[in-house]
Amino acid sequence: MNMRGLIRYRLLQSQFTKLQLDSIWLWLLPFICFLLFLLLILVQAKGRNDSTRPKSFSCGNFTDLRFPYSTPTQPDCGIMPMSGCDAKPFPRIQLVPGGEWYYALEMHNSSVWIGDTKLQTTLRQHKCQAFNKNFSLPNSPFMSFHMININNFFKCISSSNNTRNITQKKSDHFAGYNMYNGCEGFSIYYKLSEDVDEYIGADNLPTNCSLIRLPIHSSHGDLFNWLGPEILVEWKLTDECNECHYGGGQCQTDKTNKFSCHKDAKTPTSSTDQRKETTGRNMVGQILGTGSKICLIAAMYSYYRIFMHII
Repeated sequence: MNMRGLIRYRLLQSQFTKLQLDSIWLWLLPFICFLLFLLLILVQAKGRNDSTRPKSFSCGNFTDLRFPYSTPTQPDCGIMPMSGCDAKPFPRIQLVPGGEWYYALEMHNSSVWIGDTKLQTTLRQHKCQAFNKNFSLPNSPFMSFHMININNFFKCISSSNNTRNITQKKSDHFAGYNMYNGCEGFSIYYKLSEDVDEYIGADNLPTNCSLIRLPIHSSHGDLFNWLGPEILVEWKLTDECNECHYGGGQCQTDKTNKFSCHKDAKTPTSSTDQRKETTGRNMVGQILGTGSKICLIAAMYSYYRIFMHII
């Protein structure tokens, strides 16, 4: 073999070796890219799992609902759970744990209009069973309620055992009050809240009388026209509960009915820890994302080199 042939042979051998290396690299590159993409997906999935609390959600016709409202699928993320979010037009809401469910008619940042359909039917039919209802919302160590359009009514049972002394005591207590005696077995004493000049508590009532609280929507007509099935409820959270929630905890009460901030073992102890963890996760995600892009560019370049060798 002459010198020219030897040089040509060496050149072809070198090109063949490079082609082999490019082919091996081309086979390894998809595997490396696959690993990078898989790691990137795992990091993103962990970020979603670590932040399962939605900042806001939609339910029924309402959008951008936030804490203390909670989603049907994640009731522990808030204090007032919603249900029937696919129902139109109004979903339902439970204001206190274990309490009744009401229709949410209007929802705001710190108040909600609720509707009681059973009371609505009873009032429409002028049934005296409406006075068996009594609306009250117990306050907790971290949340208080105020029902705006609630009025006090006093239900006094009529009995043949009522003595003249008991009857006189009722007349003295409810002087200046309106009386409704259209129901069999009891009478109702009432007046508008702004007209009440003396507080009559449930512990300062005549015998056989009890305090009930019902919503009003008018001051005209008879008693049934006064009453309505809708209540405007305002609520207020304590600063401790807000700090607890946004720090990753849940507002609860302990055995002594005192405020307690419950946190899972996996929950970061502070918002600073959360920021550090999120920053680290974002940095890893950026590195993996950049590596995946470089991997894709390298694959395209390798294909280009092999193609040029072939032609």
